[in-house]
Amino acid sequence: MSRRKFLTTSAAGIGAVAAGSGLITAAPAIAQSKTKLTVVSTWPRDFPGLGISAQRLVARISELSEGRIETE
Repeated sequence: MSRRKFLTTSAAGIGAVAAGSGLITAAPAIAQSKTKLTVVSTWPRDFPGLGISAQRLVARISELSEGRIETE
């Protein structure tokens, strides 16, 4: 492949990517309402292992959703 052909092809490719990137824009941030999630388990809340794991899951859901999902 000649150097000239390589440069024109790569320039065309870069131009296509730049033109296409304007079409893919982020949607505006819209405040979302909070969702309430009730967690049901057959194990008691402070039961070693399984009960504590459910508490960790609830805390992790709240942390990852940045407070948008409330758990009880």
